[in-house]
Amino acid sequence: MSALVISVTGAVYGVQTDRWRPSGELQNALARLERVPPVCGDWRGEDISYEAGDMARAGIKGCVYRSYRNARTRETVSILLVCGRGGPISVHTPDVCYAGAGYKQLTDTPTKDVEWGESQKGTFRVARFGKAGVVPTQLEIYWGWSRDGHVWDAPTNPRLSLARLPAVYKIYVVRQFVAGTRDESAESCRDFLRQALPDVTRALAASD
Repeated sequence: MSALVISVTGAVYGVQTDRWRPSGELQNALARLERVPPVCGDWRGEDISYEAGDMARAGIKGCVYRSYRNARTRETVSILLVCGRGGPISVHTPDVCYAGAGYKQLTDTPTKDVEWGESQKGTFRVARFGKAGVVPTQLEIYWGWSRDGHVWDAPTNPRLSLARLPAVYKIYVVRQFVAGTRDESAESCRDFLRQALPDVTRALAASD
């Protein structure tokens, strides 16, 4: 599960710590993170420990970091849901951070739509990463942003469209698999998002 932290620790460099007190909007957005449930459909979550200092230096004001296991299929994903001012949260995407940590990006970063409920849909970036010289284990990562906890998107230039916002959410969903096995074709990240987003959006978009 430590692989996901690379996106956080890699974001530390070059990001200035916020010098001002959080706005009321940001404080409310942070408080909603506590409402994100540990159980989402078939997925059961357990919190993962992390270095709070690394998060703070990356401009992350609050986060949910968990491993979720599907009680039916036994598939596992890890998620990192962060919140902070738009500037820090809009940058340091996995295609930058994982490459800086020795991972090679193996695919492009197309967008994929994930539908849930009767008519809701979110858009996420998707890419795969691997490391040379080890067992051919790869990572598949979905990531996207939300201004309000309800609508999820993957803008072409998130820094341009999100940097000035007082509060932004970003989510990473990561699965690990061995290349060439039947697990390679699994849709664990997409399945998790389809089951979890109804609960996540209810938690993050709740009125105060």
